[in-house]
Amino acid sequence: MLISDRYDFAGEALVGGMAQVLVCNDVVLERRVAIKVMPGSANRRRIRDEIAALLKMRSKHVVQVYDILSLSHDDLAIVQEYISGLDFFDDATKPENTNDYLRLIWQIAAGLADIHEAGIIHRDIKPNNMKIDSEGVVKIFDFGLAREEGGNACTVGFVGTRGFAAPELYAHDAKFTTAVDTYAFGATALFIGLRDLPDELKFQPPRALAGSHFSAFSFTLGSDVVEILKACLELDPSNRPSMKKVRDVLALHLLEGRHKALVVFNSKPSYLSAANRSVTLTLPTLGEVEIYYDGFDFVVRGVAGDVFVNNKRVVIGTKLPGACVVALGATEHGSRRRYITFDLSHPEIVL
Repeated sequence: MLISDRYDFAGEALVGGMAQVLVCNDVVLERRVAIKVMPGSANRRRIRDEIAALLKMRSKHVVQVYDILSLSHDDLAIVQEYISGLDFFDDATKPENTNDYLRLIWQIAAGLADIHEAGIIHRDIKPNNMKIDSEGVVKIFDFGLAREEGGNACTVGFVGTRGFAAPELYAHDAKFTTAVDTYAFGATALFIGLRDLPDELKFQPPRALAGSHFSAFSFTLGSDVVEILKACLELDPSNRPSMKKVRDVLALHLLEGRHKALVVFNSKPSYLSAANRSVTLTLPTLGEVEIYYDGFDFVVRGVAGDVFVNNKRVVIGTKLPGACVVALGATEHGSRRRYITFDLSHPEIVL
């Protein structure tokens, strides 16, 4: 059976919610695609929302739209990237260790950060609205509930998935922000680690978490990872972090021990990394600083005299930014001051 004289139905159809998904072969470009059909004119607004959202996406972790079709009987359809992998309700996706877990949820966070950067609220993030493709890349899909961010982001009555829907979505004429996706991400991250949701999240609306469920996994997470994941599930949306911040915290842990920095003082270079974690730079009588790599950040571990980073006085614990100038000696010492250049390389997460 050919659809629109181009897409050959491959014999597999999936039904869920208000749509049917047909797995087809694109006979022109010779690739497999997923055609999502939403029947009847009553759903035109819904599918237009999904099309508008997906056309804005430019993310490795969001499905790509290839085509839009008008079918008979007022049906509309989206032709999109076909993901053959498993969704996160399948126990085969359960991570076995900390690194595997961080790689999965970092990808979800990265996709959501891209979605929010485009000004879109997904509004139905949950384990079966994302899959892992054949290359191990997580893809987020199903934008049928998506809305553009802004004053019109509201709904009458509850729309969402219980257990993953933020508490504010249960209010009549609910107004919402990207924080609803952050909450759903937190619930999804908890489900991925526990393979279930705690009872507090199953109430309607959900209640505050009692206890640290993120510490009950079969593997261990860093304390700052646990804290930011717990913050995603705050009942007050204003207390939830942005997905960009969540993504960056997770990335820091995935890249533990892989950062490198070049420190140049008196024309002599020093390299800081996991193999060489510390360097001490001294200008007699004026200033001294020890820079230490703790696996996540480059921090000041020791300081004496007058030391400044980008003209701000440093103290023990100061984190050095990606590129900066460290000055030894106060400004009144004029030409006696010495400067250190610091450049941090940014390794990429390889999936």
